[in-house]
Amino acid sequence: MNGDISGDLENTRCSEVIKILSLGKRSGRLHLSNGGDTGSIFFRDGEIIHAQCGPLQGVKAIYEAAVWSSGEYRFFPDDLADIVSVDLPVDDILAETANHIRQMDRITSLISSSSEVYEHDPDIKEKEVTLKSIQWKVLACVDGRKSITEVSQKVNLGVSDTMKIFYTLIRAGLLREVERAPGLAQASGIELPATPFIDALRTDLTRAIGPVAPYVILETAREMGFDLLSDDAGRKAELIETLSNRIPSEPMSLMFLDTMTDWISTEGA
Repeated sequence: MNGDISGDLENTRCSEVIKILSLGKRSGRLHLSNGGDTGSIFFRDGEIIHAQCGPLQGVKAIYEAAVWSSGEYRFFPDDLADIVSVDLPVDDILAETANHIRQMDRITSLISSSSEVYEHDPDIKEKEVTLKSIQWKVLACVDGRKSITEVSQKVNLGVSDTMKIFYTLIRAGLLREVERAPGLAQASGIELPATPFIDALRTDLTRAIGPVAPYVILETAREMGFDLLSDDAGRKAELIETLSNRIPSEPMSLMFLDTMTDWISTEGA
């Protein structure tokens, strides 16, 4: 069925189209495209009942598509959803969407595109920060080669949410934009105690997340109040488990956890 409402997102943003469809009490599917990305927002009598944008569903999918400033949209009447993932009034969604767009405007003043590539700042070892689990996962994925979009796919987040985390990490002085041919970022100059446990820990974590591993070990130990020279097997096990939770890839996380747990049981505390 052909859409009866269509246009360019550069001239009419997603939030404006939502207003039009809501006021008209329309039912159907709003299809949006932005380069290789697509999204769909489903309406029933002017209310949004479901949304999908890449791996995202519900209101997060709406917020993701709402920041697109280029691409196309088309409305397909009577193309209805068979599931419900949104239960907020349209006015509430539009208010939060406006806030989301303002945030992204601030972020894009620092990060111009999700295609940009970042690496760890050379002075990362001097920084003392407290990060959330998802921020650690994003930081661990940064390697001087992956774009922000590629990192978002790796950690299973929307591009706009990933850009927010990059913004935080950049402002904290942990990342800098790659201005040369992309190459593997180095976290050199970070010294860890030379013990069999730390050597094994660094080797296995580097295999899982790359050269940022020494920094992640130092910061995680600092947050836990753990002395890296400690012989406390219980505390070592806690450190291993905490580090495994900061590995973006679930298979690599499980492999790291199993390998290091085996190391403790066979090599001793």
